[in-house]
Amino acid sequence: MSTSRSESQAPQFGGRHRSNTAQSVLKGPPVVPLRFGDSKLLVAWVHDPKESPTITLNQTWWPGVAEGDLLHLSSQQQDEEPSRGLLHLVPKDEGNVKHQLQISIPRPIAEKFGLKTSSEIVLTKVNPVDWAADHIELVFQDQYLGRNEMWRLERHLVGQCVYVDQEISFIGVIAAKVQAIYIRGKKVSTGCVTPQTKAIFRSLSAKVTIFIQVCRELWNFAGDGERYYEKIVHSFLPALFTKWHDAGTTHIVTIVLISRVYYDDQEITYAAGPVRQDDEGKWYKDFFKVITDLEIVYDWKPTLVSLKDSFWDFQRDILLAHHHHRSPGGASDQARLVGRLSKAHKGPILEALNLGFNPTETHYIDRSLSLTGSATIIITPGTGYFRVDKQLLRLTTTRLLDQGFSIELVSLTKPPLHQSPVFCFRGAEPDLRPEYIGRSGARSLDPLWSGDDLSTKEMNLFWWEPFWMSVSFWDKQMDLPFREDRFIARARMQEIEMMGLLDHDVLSSTALPYLPDLRDPSTVADSPRITTISKEDADRYDMDVFAVKHEPKILGVSRNSVSSTASGSFLGGSVRSDDVLRRSFSNRAVETKNIPPIQESPHRPVTDLPSDTPPMDSKRQSASSTAGVSSSRLESCMRSGKSEKITKSTIQPATPVSPPSRPSTGRATTRSIFSPSWFFSQFRGSSQTPSHTSQASGSVPMKQDQPSLTSASASLGAKSIQTTGTSTVTQQTPRSPIPMNIKFHSVGRSGLRHYDEDSLHPHRASLPRHSPLGTPPRDEPAFGKRRSGTLSSGMAPLVATSPPIIRTNPLKPSIVVPYVISSLAQRWQHMFAQPLSKHNIKWKAMVTPGCLPLTVEYFPSSSELESSYDVFSYEFVVDPPEMRSFLIRPPSVTGNSDTIRRAWALVVMRGMVALRLAQGFQFVLRPSNDVHNGDSFAQVARRSTMYVSMDDVNPRPAGAAEVLQSPDDPVYLSMSNEIHRISYRSDTVQVRRHVRRMPRVKPYEYECLIWPKLGVGYTELTTTFQSHGLENYGWNRLDMLVAGYENQFSESLRYWRTRFLVIPSDDLPISGVSTLGPAGERLNDEEIRLLGMDKLADLFSRVRWVPPEDKGKSLPPVRFIPTDLEPVSSVLDEPLVARLDEIHASGPLKKKMKSERDIGDMTLSAIAKAMREEDGVPIKDHKWHRANYPNSFTGADFVSWLVREFRDVSTREQATEWGVKLQEQGLFEHCRGAHGFLDGHYFYVLRGEYSVAMTPRSGGWFRSNRHVSGEEQNVRAGGTSSLSGRIPTSGRRAKKRLILSQSMVIDIDPNKAECILLHHDIIHNPATCFHFELQWIGTTARCIDDILRQWSRTIEKYGLKLVEGYVSEISDIRDRNPFQSCCPIPLAVSPPSIPDLENRIPDGTQTVNYFESALLRRFGFVLDIEAGNLYPEQIDVIYSYRRVPYTYSQWVHRSGVAFVQVLGGSKGYLFLTNRLMAAGRISTAQKIQRPAAAADELRLQLQKFCSDPVELQSFYDEEIAHLDSHPLEDPPPLTL
Repeated sequence: MSTSRSESQAPQFGGRHRSNTAQSVLKGPPVVPLRFGDSKLLVAWVHDPKESPTITLNQTWWPGVAEGDLLHLSSQQQDEEPSRGLLHLVPKDEGNVKHQLQISIPRPIAEKFGLKTSSEIVLTKVNPVDWAADHIELVFQDQYLGRNEMWRLERHLVGQCVYVDQEISFIGVIAAKVQAIYIRGKKVSTGCVTPQTKAIFRSLSAKVTIFIQVCRELWNFAGDGERYYEKIVHSFLPALFTKWHDAGTTHIVTIVLISRVYYDDQEITYAAGPVRQDDEGKWYKDFFKVITDLEIVYDWKPTLVSLKDSFWDFQRDILLAHHHHRSPGGASDQARLVGRLSKAHKGPILEALNLGFNPTETHYIDRSLSLTGSATIIITPGTGYFRVDKQLLRLTTTRLLDQGFSIELVSLTKPPLHQSPVFCFRGAEPDLRPEYIGRSGARSLDPLWSGDDLSTKEMNLFWWEPFWMSVSFWDKQMDLPFREDRFIARARMQEIEMMGLLDHDVLSSTALPYLPDLRDPSTVADSPRITTISKEDADRYDMDVFAVKHEPKILGVSRNSVSSTASGSFLGGSVRSDDVLRRSFSNRAVETKNIPPIQESPHRPVTDLPSDTPPMDSKRQSASSTAGVSSSRLESCMRSGKSEKITKSTIQPATPVSPPSRPSTGRATTRSIFSPSWFFSQFRGSSQTPSHTSQASGSVPMKQDQPSLTSASASLGAKSIQTTGTSTVTQQTPRSPIPMNIKFHSVGRSGLRHYDEDSLHPHRASLPRHSPLGTPPRDEPAFGKRRSGTLSSGMAPLVATSPPIIRTNPLKPSIVVPYVISSLAQRWQHMFAQPLSKHNIKWKAMVTPGCLPLTVEYFPSSSELESSYDVFSYEFVVDPPEMRSFLIRPPSVTGNSDTIRRAWALVVMRGMVALRLAQGFQFVLRPSNDVHNGDSFAQVARRSTMYVSMDDVNPRPAGAAEVLQSPDDPVYLSMSNEIHRISYRSDTVQVRRHVRRMPRVKPYEYECLIWPKLGVGYTELTTTFQSHGLENYGWNRLDMLVAGYENQFSESLRYWRTRFLVIPSDDLPISGVSTLGPAGERLNDEEIRLLGMDKLADLFSRVRWVPPEDKGKSLPPVRFIPTDLEPVSSVLDEPLVARLDEIHASGPLKKKMKSERDIGDMTLSAIAKAMREEDGVPIKDHKWHRANYPNSFTGADFVSWLVREFRDVSTREQATEWGVKLQEQGLFEHCRGAHGFLDGHYFYVLRGEYSVAMTPRSGGWFRSNRHVSGEEQNVRAGGTSSLSGRIPTSGRRAKKRLILSQSMVIDIDPNKAECILLHHDIIHNPATCFHFELQWIGTTARCIDDILRQWSRTIEKYGLKLVEGYVSEISDIRDRNPFQSCCPIPLAVSPPSIPDLENRIPDGTQTVNYFESALLRRFGFVLDIEAGNLYPEQIDVIYSYRRVPYTYSQWVHRSGVAFVQVLGGSKGYLFLTNRLMAAGRISTAQKIQRPAAAADELRLQLQKFCSDPVELQSFYDEEIAHLDSHPLEDPPPLTL
């Protein structure tokens, strides 16, 4: 609708009057609401986003526009596409817009869409349904975005209009950026987010692992004359790093070379080490060399140079030098070259993946707050075919599905003629007995998951395509223009290619026979077998075969096309001539309608394909393959060309008769041009009728003497297909290899044999722990409908007759995805808004790795739930007065008890769901094409009589934002082999767990050799690969924790944790702080750091979570106990332990219940007398830096006493003011007269007449009455049950338990439920590290990061540094991450041994490794944690956050960039770079923007010093001289 300018200036009816003119006073005609398509031309203004971040529309300029209308804005000057422009949702008219203003747009939006001030824009009312985004792709960087936050962010976006490159604000910060918007599979520039919109999250800051396979093919030449290893260094990696740089990524990268070396039997003795044996009886060892270790690489040139050098040296290192150094004779033996590199298909691919899974499986430990996601890239010179171990493949699939990310395979070759990627393993045939199938379900048909009983079964080779791996073929020639007249050979003959000029004669003796004339068998039975044709005919045939021609306009099913309907599918090999032709020659169109000998014919083929005939071109080969095959009859027809009569005689008795099929339609579809990995395409739907054809998936069995893909595939076409309960189609007697022609039989629909899916086998669950059984399709659009027809359809119980087994054939890829595979791969269903082209490099997955989607549409049928799952259930009552949970925020609701209970139930259920999302669960949604499904969810629910109740007939949500809008809506979540149903009914929250019955995945023992980045050679590693599923997860306890009936984390809950260190840094305190204290006092560096620790204690106290029943109460603040003793000596100090007991017992500031004294009414004598009472101020002998202060007390103790004892002193600030007054009045004075009164670790003594010597109080730390029982201490300190003290055995004295840490819950965001557990030290030495650990489940990581940055900024002013450190000791780092290892730094000269050392050093100084510790102090290290064996045996030291004692004492550099452990003696140290510290993270100083480089420099300096005998001896002499020059009776100058 277009309006005139006068009409556009008229005010909106009922709006604000601008004047008293007749035009404005008289009411105009009623305003007609706008219709879809009505448009208006307005003049735009541009304003600063600080004024308003949204578009401002003056609604008076367009009468009829109303709140909630969706408007499309586009520039009039630009000829834009309909998908371009900007969307605006009209808000409520506030009426406060200037009349002259028509529409105003924020400057960033205007610049994005090219709009300027005073430019005219067209506003059009559009239908929200047409602009509803199906998918929205969000990218984020330098933050850990948990799955709970993703859910909240997705709900936050509902109802908003977004555009590409828009920055999304969440919880007050920029959380993500819109990268792409998809509507009905098409990219658009703007869209509206609805509850059904699926959000795709991609990370610019992820952990990326790149495996480069080193094998024999790596040194071969590619077709362009470049070696494959040169392609890695010169083209692929530079291209990848360039894309990372352009995208601005900050990935943490690990690059590892992987290789396998085989040995002959006579070489085993010389090649000592972890030698293993494969299933063929061959001996091998696996080698891994780390090039880059968890680094953010800013300049990749040195890395590429190092990588190229490693390629040059690799064979020498593993074939010569490694064995020479390990040989029994050592250097005296003559060096021998033993072993040979494996070929690509026998490389340790799965072993490398599992080594990389070990650290990602425990991602919640040492959780980085700036990384999200994980990506693994494998670069191989092979074609994507690998020979693997069956047990390891099963374990790898299980672990990958549990962890929720896929693998990117980069092949340096051209696409092969077979399916890729594909795995081959040796196994036994599945047990098809009905009782076994009924017990194990469809999994029993899969050779990967069945056939474990190998005692009486013959071993065969099976093919299997990994749905969790996508392949990209890196070949620069793919980017050249396509030429229809050029043919490039796809078969490589490396031996012939590498021959020299003198060997050219071999080519003249290589001849290929011409194709003979093939005639009908009835006419050639008695005629000669070969008819020679002329060379001209052969050349003409070649020109026709390798020329691109247009498809004929014919009816029926073309040989080179795909025909897909409800009853069957055929896979052809051509691409329509009007499609875009790609460089993949395996997909080149072959149309031979003018060549009679090979055109499709209704006649029967002449003969079978001989078993030893070389593989055909993939297009010709795939023309005879089928998809959606559910009958061995059909497979026999398509493979061997048997007549329908023969097939019926062999197959028909096996299964019940199926209804006749309609003839095939005349429309011929095209061969898909999408990705060869069907993993990316199986979620695309179409409008075609859903198929009910299903596959009982399987793999192609092979003979044991066929190890390679080429030799094995030659016999696939003629191998018999086994069907239970029937005879088999036997293979014809193979003839000798002869040149032959091949005719393909055009099979119509009526010739197909189909099985109803419900009668074949039970539906497989969406739980992705199950292995795929069939071969994936080729990205057909019709596939989606075939799959969607089985997603939630009900099915009959297992039939007595076993279903046929369809084997995976890499040379005959199928197009229909079996139900089993579809249910597995749907875990990633909502990650792909568009199918990916198989010709393209998957850059998006390698540059911005995707996170596991929050939603999945698959849900098992009722029959599958009853037959394949075990059910466990529990419930708990919603009782608001008893629910004291720190994980949820109490709802602010009023009303009757039922209303309050429902509100609490909704909050608790959302908390339970959030924690399950954090563990990898996904919401189960209603299928997007639910109208095409055979059975609705309600029908499935009603049909189930065992597990699914009638309340499950409620429809499931269509998007994650629709989940739990009401407590009456049950929620379903699925992960791996488990489904959870959470519901609220009758005042109780009910949890029902469906756990799939599945065979146990056995651990896999593995040995290999790894060369760490900082190592000097290959070292042995023994590890175990195992799946840590959630079958034994403590869900009941977790839910009790959410509800508030539990308050402690247990180790089984897999809670997130990270440890932090407060280090006295090299940076001096800020000048203003270091010179003047709180009261203008001048303080030294140590005193400033003590003051900084007091500030940190105050920060802890401010964020402490207060239970609802304690609201309004005064709680004692957090206080630390300062000491100058080292950790081991501090536990033997009696006064220190006594103060520790007081903190554990009642807290230093607990106000007396009947305190009636006022300090203002007391005299100095009365105050002094009160101080000397039993519960008065602790007046005792203090010692600090070898100086004694008798009968003294500290300022902190005096302040605590005032707050506790007197009514008129309620805060520490008031108590400090009273202390200043009392000192001025002469009650006490500073021991050294250096300070006034300060609240801290400053010593004071009573003056004159008030000074009375104190007698030591009874009881030492050995007395039991000075200590609370161990159990009580554990409860009061917040320790977990796992940290209980050791139980004394009979006849031994019980160990004294000292708990040196406290725990409390802190609330980092009072407005939301953002609480975490804080464990912190109690005793602190300003010369060593202070520690605290954060533990959480489901808390927003950005809130944690913000509070940590606040703490870091505060304590940096006092010369303290906050650094993230490893939870466990660094010597165990290899157990958690095999590719990360400490660098050993031995000492060239062992430290001297001094017998009377303990008498020559100050008290409290550790004598063990004294010189090693002194050397570390010289290089700027401070003590982190002492070794457990250094503590006295009679004392059991407990920290609530330390799981096991440390084996070696650990030190950390003052900058935080590196850790060192002391081994002692000539072994020296273990050095490890702190990879948890990176640029831009917490406490990364401005001058240390690249901590890894600073750590490398520090390591080199330490190595240089420790390897120099002269320097070391000089250092030892200096330390001994220093001991002699400083006797104990001459203490150093006092600092306090």
